Amino acid sequence: MKYNKTFVISDIHGEYEKFEELMKHWDPETMNLAILGDMIDRGENSLKVVQKVMQLKKEYQDQVVVLKGNHEDMLLLFLEVQDYETGDWYFNNGGNRTCASFVEDEYIFFKSYEERARQMMQRKDEIKFIRELPMYYEFGDVLFVHAGINPLLNDWKETPRNDFLWSRGCWNFKNQTGKIVVFGHTITQFLHPDKRNDIWISECGTYVDIDGGAVFGGQLNAINK
Repeated sequence: MKYNKTFVISDIHGEYEKFEELMKHWDPETMNLAILGDMIDRGENSLKVVQKVMQLKKEYQDQVVVLKGNHEDMLLLFLEVQDYETGDWYFNNGGNRTCASFVEDEYIFFKSYEERARQMMQRKDEIKFIRELPMYYEFGDVLFVHAGINPLLNDWKETPRNDFLWSRGCWNFKNQTGKIVVFGHTITQFLHPDKRNDIWISECGTYVDIDGGAVFGGQLNAINK
């Protein structure tokens, strides 16, 4: 990364307008950019979000870091397996909105999951970009990750991939990484006693949750770290 400060966003979930509005506060002349996964699903403009992030990555290269979230993981699993059970699970968790934005066929939801996957995979550049996303990024004394780490391991890098993408509750344990762990995935209102959607910081100051639940009527948060 190029600068000392990083502008961090997570869990955009297809909320393109909120993303564009928040990005007005990013100064590419003085800040890096980190996006902590879950660009897609639930919101209506997943394709526009992914394409915008791809454009930012292409333009600013190492100044921009993009991580994989559990919803990107769900998409890739659906495209690989293409069976009814996986399709039903994915589409009922917001994948229907991603499909609608990736595919131009107005009758796509009358077709099989195999056909939906086939048409979604026509977005080859976007799928390749998503497939190659890393699960964490270290920057100085900060660790960026989508969901969390396994805090019980001596070496956090041995955290299973599902924990990086899907876990909740690492903040209930002592942070032994020597780093500030910045993550999304868990909506901050579930951690604030007063249920607000603002950024949440643990009492020890080493866990920071930024998922403001934008796609559920909350807010899209960002933090400079």
